[in-house]
Amino acid sequence: TTTTTTTTMRTALKKLSQHGVQALRPQKVNDKWRKPAVSARVAADLRKKAIRSGTYGFFDRETGIGWDPLWDAPILVPSDNNNAIGADLNDATRQHHQQQHPMQSEQNRQILAASNPGKISSIRPPKESKRQRTRESRAQKIEALLATADDKIEEHRLELESKKPPKGIETEFKLAMAKSKNK
Repeated sequence: TTTTTTTTMRTALKKLSQHGVQALRPQKVNDKWRKPAVSARVAADLRKKAIRSGTYGFFDRETGIGWDPLWDAPILVPSDNNNAIGADLNDATRQHHQQQHPMQSEQNRQILAASNPGKISSIRPPKESKRQRTRESRAQKIEALLATADDKIEEHRLELESKKPPKGIETEFKLAMAKSKNK
């Protein structure tokens, strides 16, 4: 008998491989809008996973590995003739705006219009819970306390020993007298 191994793909990856960028866009059917087949949150998760694994830039439809840069949402960058600061502004104001906002240059506009890297330019690790984030510092603190634990235990035993009365017949006699007074 031969066994075939099939890798299971996430539903979002199946829809992306079948429909491409249309899976990320809402569809108008019978004058009603349907939500995208792949939500923006899931798409962002898949995109980050592809960047982390180094498969960003190509997509294998068979295995569902990777992310096609064409799926990134385009950034709407205003052009020079349709300027966001207004078409009625004079040249001096427009030059001042371009000096204040150097990202609006033609070369940068072309780069930004190609893909949407998101609001955070770098991919940060997940925040996790406080317990997970402070685990290493807590472990170091415990190790430092364990290093001095033997000395503290010995010091405590000596302190308890010093509080006890000395052994001998005199101590036994005092205990016996104290018991007889209580009766």
